[in-house]
Amino acid sequence: MIVVPCAFGAILNDWLASLGLSRPSAAPRGVALSLEQWEAQVHAAIALAPGPARGLDIGRHVRLQHVGPLGYLLVNTRTLSEFFETYLLLDQWFYGCDWAQVSVTREQVVISWDERFGRPDRLLEQLHVMALLSVVRSVCPAAGQPLRIGLMGAAEGEEEAYRQAFGCPLQFDQPALSLSFTLEALHAPIDLSGAVLSPAWRSRQRTLRETLPSATELVHAVQEAILQTLHMGGPIDAVAARLNLSRRTLQRRLGESGCAFRPLLDAVRQCHARNLLDDPTLSLKEIAFLLGYTEQSAFNHAYQRWYGATPGQPVRRIGTDYQDRFSVPE
Repeated sequence: MIVVPCAFGAILNDWLASLGLSRPSAAPRGVALSLEQWEAQVHAAIALAPGPARGLDIGRHVRLQHVGPLGYLLVNTRTLSEFFETYLLLDQWFYGCDWAQVSVTREQVVISWDERFGRPDRLLEQLHVMALLSVVRSVCPAAGQPLRIGLMGAAEGEEEAYRQAFGCPLQFDQPALSLSFTLEALHAPIDLSGAVLSPAWRSRQRTLRETLPSATELVHAVQEAILQTLHMGGPIDAVAARLNLSRRTLQRRLGESGCAFRPLLDAVRQCHARNLLDDPTLSLKEIAFLLGYTEQSAFNHAYQRWYGATPGQPVRRIGTDYQDRFSVPE
């Protein structure tokens, strides 16, 4: 079943606010929407301000805070290639199948979605493609314009609106939705200069500050590499690769700093879990994914071990240096 993150619904509020309008409050915060619920909300919002190609208009208003767990992945990626990789992991985790596909040739890279969940509502297709492209444009401007975009829906007399929105050649009535970029775009750097006010960026920075304020430069670098790979479980080999070190060298240098990798990973998870829970638009399932757990139950057990409570119960915040938790046993 397709689900839409709760945070994404706020894009409708922001679009209506830009027109001087508002709508009744929708689903409770933190509750994901089914595709049917989301479609009904989109059409109800557009009914308040009808007009041509409204899905494109709404999609232009997307910001990092609207894209839920994807925003938290984005602030820990370095290139468009890494963004696509984490997007595919998120897709697999939520839908249990590889709905999105990324194919690379000598000349281009294509991200696409087939018809396995049916052909999308035309306005939803407009909104979702425009939203994804708006995110790419905002955090990875060096990727440039798409080479082309393929849409499942028909143009229905709105070709000019599509051309102005996307700025590239278009193909309608296609068997799959697709965005094509140059091969060089894969290496385009992620630019987070505009993300500093987003919940995802604040959560990331707070975790880096709070986990071990008095750490050495190496341990701070390991913390950051753990955060960058946490959705994969923070495996030591991936962390070492981020730092251009071998696994053995990383373990040795951590030992010289009085730390061990597994306790450090656990403490980063603990601190980041607390910060993620401060975002009421994230569901517990989404938080479990962002922390690298394969099941929400595993996150629940870890949280109980850390705090003696379930993730839904309040926990008193304590400003703490976790140095003793990282120490190598005597």
